[in-house]
Amino acid sequence: MIQDIAPRRFCNDFLRLAPEGGDLVLDFSAEGLLLANGRPPAVEAWRKSPAAENAALLYAFRLTGEAGSAGAPLPAFEATVTARDAEKSVASLPESAEERFFLALRAGDAEAPTPEPWQRTAPRALRQAPSPLPLVAATGLHLHHWYDTHRFCPRCAAPLKHADKERALACPACGHIVYPAIAPCVIVAVTHENRLLLTRYARPGATHFVLVAGFVEIGETAEQAAAREVMEETGLRIRNLRYAGSQPWGLSGTLAVGFVAELDGPDAIRLDTSELAEARWVSRPDIPPCPSSDSLTMNMIARFAKGEL
Repeated sequence: MIQDIAPRRFCNDFLRLAPEGGDLVLDFSAEGLLLANGRPPAVEAWRKSPAAENAALLYAFRLTGEAGSAGAPLPAFEATVTARDAEKSVASLPESAEERFFLALRAGDAEAPTPEPWQRTAPRALRQAPSPLPLVAATGLHLHHWYDTHRFCPRCAAPLKHADKERALACPACGHIVYPAIAPCVIVAVTHENRLLLTRYARPGATHFVLVAGFVEIGETAEQAAAREVMEETGLRIRNLRYAGSQPWGLSGTLAVGFVAELDGPDAIRLDTSELAEARWVSRPDIPPCPSSDSLTMNMIARFAKGEL
């Protein structure tokens, strides 16, 4: 999954750091993440480009080696990813003991240029790139979206300022504090004997089978949300809910919590066609190959197919 980046380690602790020339810039726009020669540009090169106009850099996070390996070079990664039907080479990040990433932030109406020959690639198109680029792109997008959509205090409408001692936005007028927004959601693998419930979304372009999923509502536990989502989308009841893992998914600003559950009652499906185009019981040998292993959903489906879930 995208968070599995060993031997590197993702460090998101709050630090007040100034960018240096070799640090990397996460520059997002509606067209995607800015890539220079297939990787996020270094601060030194970015500052010399038109992209730096009307933009400021704010420390986001860093990647380090495994505990006890400080100073050892981090392995590079190379990949070829498909974005908008075009092959784009994703070159390796610089080899170093630590890689620091800074967000490029602009005023709401400021343009985000794409200097030639650099390119912008949608973060979703980088999901299949080797680690750690998918996590870097998704988490950077999550932070960028939060900063971009929280410019003013929700209480008094004064412009928000960056807090000094934590990752937060503070209102200098009324003192209100805003923290990064993370939406919890559940993913449920519903099983019945040797079969798994697979679904397909009703939205355009949804071709792969997935598991039942949905957001946790106010006032309910993750377990209650799992039972409710299964009932709402398929009309099925579940029992014996077991935790199966979790995953940060910055592409949608969520934290996914996975569960395995057993069918409790009849197996006849009552489909919610506003959410799903299809839902079916699939026996273990007939589960289609997962197109990727980057998401918790596909990880759980693959584990069930192997008899590990």
